Amino acid sequence: MTNWHSNFDPSHLYFITTTAVQRACIFERDVIKRILVDGLYHLQSVDKTELFAFVIMPNHIHVIFRCHETDPLKDVLRDFKANTARLIVRHYQAERNQKALQFLTSSVTRPEKQDFKVWEDGYNAKDVFSKDFLAQKMEYIHNNPLQPHWQLVEHAEDYIWSSARFYLTGEPALIPINDARELLI
Repeated sequence: MTNWHSNFDPSHLYFITTTAVQRACIFERDVIKRILVDGLYHLQSVDKTELFAFVIMPNHIHVIFRCHETDPLKDVLRDFKANTARLIVRHYQAERNQKALQFLTSSVTRPEKQDFKVWEDGYNAKDVFSKDFLAQKMEYIHNNPLQPHWQLVEHAEDYIWSSARFYLTGEPALIPINDARELLI
């Protein structure tokens, strides 16, 4: 799934999609979504990214963020995925969820390197090259939970696992968001 270029530009925003292993709905439960949201917040709090938009879906996430020059996108995503995977596995172990753990174990392709696999390898990263592209991707992110195959909520702002509430109502999202509207002026 990797769509990466070696010409990482820290001044650019990137629209990123990354997916759960085998597109399984690993992120369906709120407790797991919280791990992912907290992982995004951690990236901001340690000053690795500026987060502009996000959505946590049952089997994938979309984000728009900018990485700092000292933290290339590939490194940030590698660390995010590794840290959240560890916490997700740990959660399943704590609740003794053998079914989930067995699935994550059976998904491993390199047993010499890992015991569990939570994420598909790679990610898709698109350079946000224009204001129109940014607006389009933000609309896509915020409307993703409304898609007919998901139907997670009736209104985008009701899905708390995204930045839609911040942009559509002015209320805070679960984690701080850098306001992309300032970039659209």
